[in-house]
Amino acid sequence: MPAIEAWYMATEVKDQTAENRMDPNQPVSPDELRDLGVLQWHILPKGEYPAKAVPWEPKGMQDPDLAAIRAARGYNYADIITCSEECLPDYHNKLKAFFEEHIHSDEEVRYILNGSGYFDVRDREDRWIRIALNAGDLIALPEGIYHRFTMDSKNFTQAMRLFKGVPVWTPINRPADQHLSRQRYQQRFQPLEEERKLRASIVRVLRGFFGQGWCLGSSGACGARLGRDAWLVTPSGVPKELLEPEDLFLVSRSGEQLKMPRKAAKVSDSLTVFSAVFERRSAVAAICHIHSVAAVLAADNGDEVLRIRDCEMIKGLGVPGDGVLALPIIANKATEPELVPELLRALERWETAPAVLVRDHGAYVFGSSLEKAKIGTECLGFILDLESRRRSVEVPRPLKRRRTGAPTVVLLDIEGTTTPISFVKDRLFPYAASAVDAWVKDAPPEVAAAFKKQCQEDKVPFNDAAPQEEIVRLTKEWIAKDRKVSALKDLQGKLWKSGYERQELKGEMFEDTPEAMTGWVASGRRVAIFSSGSREAQRLIFQHSDRGDLTGFISAYFDPKSAQASKQEPKAYEEIALSMGIHPSEGLFCTDVLAEAQAASKAGWRAVLLKRPGNAPLPAHHFREVTNLMDA
Repeated sequence: MPAIEAWYMATEVKDQTAENRMDPNQPVSPDELRDLGVLQWHILPKGEYPAKAVPWEPKGMQDPDLAAIRAARGYNYADIITCSEECLPDYHNKLKAFFEEHIHSDEEVRYILNGSGYFDVRDREDRWIRIALNAGDLIALPEGIYHRFTMDSKNFTQAMRLFKGVPVWTPINRPADQHLSRQRYQQRFQPLEEERKLRASIVRVLRGFFGQGWCLGSSGACGARLGRDAWLVTPSGVPKELLEPEDLFLVSRSGEQLKMPRKAAKVSDSLTVFSAVFERRSAVAAICHIHSVAAVLAADNGDEVLRIRDCEMIKGLGVPGDGVLALPIIANKATEPELVPELLRALERWETAPAVLVRDHGAYVFGSSLEKAKIGTECLGFILDLESRRRSVEVPRPLKRRRTGAPTVVLLDIEGTTTPISFVKDRLFPYAASAVDAWVKDAPPEVAAAFKKQCQEDKVPFNDAAPQEEIVRLTKEWIAKDRKVSALKDLQGKLWKSGYERQELKGEMFEDTPEAMTGWVASGRRVAIFSSGSREAQRLIFQHSDRGDLTGFISAYFDPKSAQASKQEPKAYEEIALSMGIHPSEGLFCTDVLAEAQAASKAGWRAVLLKRPGNAPLPAHHFREVTNLMDA
């Protein structure tokens, strides 16, 4: 049976009847549609169907496959309509109505008899998916899903509409989040997707820990909240490198096993510890349990607590760089459930402790999300390994660990350096251009003032009579021209902030970016950002990145306004060096733009040029080139 083709839509839709694919195309599989509740079949129409029949009765010409689907799903009503300029009265206004985003209080079922068209549905992140329907395609959209319909460029669709009971075609236009049908949809399908993603993430995390040597044999475990009253927990006895998402247990708050793996297994003994911590600390959403050599060695000191200071990596566990990381240490027991009373006493005494060490056993690390727990565990692994090495070679703590002559500050460009150019050009800029129309209605007066001031500098008129329309026009014009003016950059920062908060945007990072930042900070260097975008926009892209929240690695953000010069002027780098409290020769600037590297070099900074996929070719120069920040 041929599958219905579906794909994610481009942000900007100029012609609703066009395919409107992203570039490159991002297809959507039948399984992904099924996870959203969208069902599909393909049955080639047999016989001749009338152009219109309301209602329609088969009278001996119904296909047996269609009859079976109707019987199984209770579709006892059917009619046939034809959408075309010749057959549908008030055709163009009807198309506009069909394309209004809406839900229904029952399934919407269409069987395409002839012609073609598109259904668009929203995914869980509110992105549009376009579904192409052709003759023989039968689709069922669940009650409560946001969707819309449009013809394609052929402008002809003959379709059978199927319904349970008395048909009700009234659309409920968006916003409809409070409508009972929408709430039922979210209750039915949202948790399934969240559970699927969380299962996959737990497996990914534990496989990574196995690679670090922290979960050898079948040791180690992980637990993560799913909603308020249940958590996913790893099984006992399964090697972590062989762990699969379906191996995890779903356990209720009361301890009932809601979902068990198909394979014969029992839930991890860590469940008792996880449940106790989840009950004690409502902010904890995930716990990682590791068995590392460094954790055992670090806990073998006879103290009740291990204190770590003067180490940048404590930031990864939520401790300020100039603070003290306090890790309670408890005694090991014959079984994990026996650890609970002493562990809870330790958490009561050290209320903000991000982890607990267990002598001759390992560590439990807590996080407000699975990603935070993972980062905390990785940072703890580094810290404890460092502690054990210091002890083994008796390295005095005041000893400088940076190599002589190494830079003390690494200054990073964003576009083409930490982040693909395509994300900025193809995602951020178009998003701002499309979002400004709705956002500008509530824009504060200072936005218009900033745009007017820029127009005065440009010696062009600004229409005071229609400031909102002017802001929209100028925003789109300046984005198209890629202007680097502060009025635009500040507005883009506000638009992107809204997009990140609504989870419509997620900062895209090169794979080596977080690795490099981790290494620099661990070796005592500071990381700063210098980009033409506003400092708020810079912070957002790293806070909401696809590699997790990276802001803990970053000491400062600079834009041309705060640096008092453009990125292609040496003065900017002189000001940044002053702000960071270093001599320019102590700084390293990483960029993909030769003119910026030359400006930094004139100010006394070292500079490295990045050759990334999608970056513009570099002219002849004398700077060092790298393809990876790890080599900078």
